[in-house]
Amino acid sequence: MKHEKENLLGIMKRFSGKKILIIGDIMLDRYIIGSVDRISPEAPVPVVSVKDEREVLGGAANVANLLSEFNVDIRLCGVTGQDAWGDILMKRLSEIGVDDSLIVKKKDRPTTVKTRIVAHHQQVVRIDRENANPHNEESLNIIINYVKNIIHEIDAVIISDYGKGVITPFLIDNIVALCKEHGKIVSVDPKVEHFRQYRDVTLITPNNKEASEGIGIPIRDSESLLSAGRKIMDEINPEILLITRSEDGMAIFQKGADLIEMPTVARDVFDVTGAGDIVIAVYTLALTCGATPYQAALISNYAAGLEVQKFGCLPITYKELEETIRNE
Repeated sequence: MKHEKENLLGIMKRFSGKKILIIGDIMLDRYIIGSVDRISPEAPVPVVSVKDEREVLGGAANVANLLSEFNVDIRLCGVTGQDAWGDILMKRLSEIGVDDSLIVKKKDRPTTVKTRIVAHHQQVVRIDRENANPHNEESLNIIINYVKNIIHEIDAVIISDYGKGVITPFLIDNIVALCKEHGKIVSVDPKVEHFRQYRDVTLITPNNKEASEGIGIPIRDSESLLSAGRKIMDEINPEILLITRSEDGMAIFQKGADLIEMPTVARDVFDVTGAGDIVIAVYTLALTCGATPYQAALISNYAAGLEVQKFGCLPITYKELEETIRNE
């Protein structure tokens, strides 16, 4: 085990300077945080007394935020609105060193904003401001041309699909073809609606529900997990399939290899928001550094265990991850 830890730490030392392109649905996550002491006399709902408000990066932008702690050269590509929320989002990206030159800004489309009202560490309600209709080919061709211009410079592409209109079959086909043509790693955090579209990618990381619904086999136990995983491998043909299973850990499928089931390392689960983002971010980054699929899963499992202990998609640090692996 000591030798394996040293291997994992050696992989982490190669994180710095890797070039990752993230394509997907860029959002702003708002948190209105307070306390509840009474029920409204107007309706049977809690009255939240506001103590704090904050805006953080969400969706594909959260993947960029999480990677920023590992000294990665991040390129982010997507669409925002030309509005006040979009301005805040751009400011947050600038603060972590991500420029907005690959982001399409549209007057006729609102910036996607998820507002969570939280009291006593529990969500009271979530309010979504969005237009989730698919973007037109004009906008998507701008993204595809951006990618064509920089594909030779990057080490990997992460497609972050939150179902808000950026990721479409047209975009998927073009981006995956570009990555294959140039020998680049392409990883996908999928939505069920596009599940069978992600053929021939390097890595796909559905959670248990997404894998079950996407392939049509409910995963309830080891037998159904194996059946669903094999069907995904046969029909979608990824090099690596990583199914995240919350408290049941992870399942790793590879071409020509046996299923590997990995227990979770999370001790205290405080907030699962962003767990899927940290898994695909760290797993992809580890692959660019020469990690095996199993080693990448180990590192991303440790990262997810740290992330779920934080509230509201706060990024884990390189030092936190390094110390956790070293001391586990």
